[in-house]
Amino acid sequence: MRATRVLTHPALARQRFREIAQRADRNLDLVEASLIIALEDQPSLDIEGYLEQVGQWTEAIVNRLEGSHDVERIIDAINRLLFEEEGFHGQDDDYYDPRSAYVSELLDCHAGLPITLSILYLEISRRVGIDAAGMSLPGRFLVKLSGYFGDIVVDPFDGGRVLSTIELQTLLDTLYGGGVRLREHHLRSFSKKEVLARDLAQLKAAYLARHDLSHAAASIDRLLILDERDGFELRDRASLAMQMHAYATAIECLERYLTLMPHADDRSLIREQVAYLRAWMDQN
Repeated sequence: MRATRVLTHPALARQRFREIAQRADRNLDLVEASLIIALEDQPSLDIEGYLEQVGQWTEAIVNRLEGSHDVERIIDAINRLLFEEEGFHGQDDDYYDPRSAYVSELLDCHAGLPITLSILYLEISRRVGIDAAGMSLPGRFLVKLSGYFGDIVVDPFDGGRVLSTIELQTLLDTLYGGGVRLREHHLRSFSKKEVLARDLAQLKAAYLARHDLSHAAASIDRLLILDERDGFELRDRASLAMQMHAYATAIECLERYLTLMPHADDRSLIREQVAYLRAWMDQN
């Protein structure tokens, strides 16, 4: 479908991600950032080509709106183009296929997980001039549009359906059989970097399910670029490092974990692990 591209070395892709993660949240383009995540594993990725396509879709929507700022008309225009004309739809059959976490795969196949569909919907909403943020229910990532009209929740995984508070609870009931009640914290807005972290967490889970330790570790490394003070990710990274026999990295991560979380319940165990690893390295 796409012309042959010059390959990007993974180290350069990682550096591009580091640079984009340093931007202020308001200056982040979610589709671009998500494509850079994919670039590390897909070195021939044509990022500019994908961005051009998203730009064309956005331009088509803006032209149809004819200057209107009516939120219902905006939602209808986005939904019509993405879900009716372009055929985007939710698909979770390959939830633990790492490719399912890539926006590039979504843009190629027009089928994806809630997180990737939400990233596309968020970015197009932003480009047409509406305030949009990610919102996470247990088991389903959504989009929240905000403005003079208040807050409107949209489910890109379900064709852009607008959900009332009652329908949000119904969705939870469908997913969890009535065992989860809708709470205020479920409705909070995610920053763009938090959205990227959710995408990387999906990628991490997919690689762990396949026992692909090196790629899972790379996913955690990028999560730590987004938030170097995430103690739980540091602990997971140390666990992977030990399985990969990268003991110096394991020690570094565990010591950072202890510094960040000095009162953690497992602090004694972690100190024992560090002491054991140091003794082993001294003897080998």
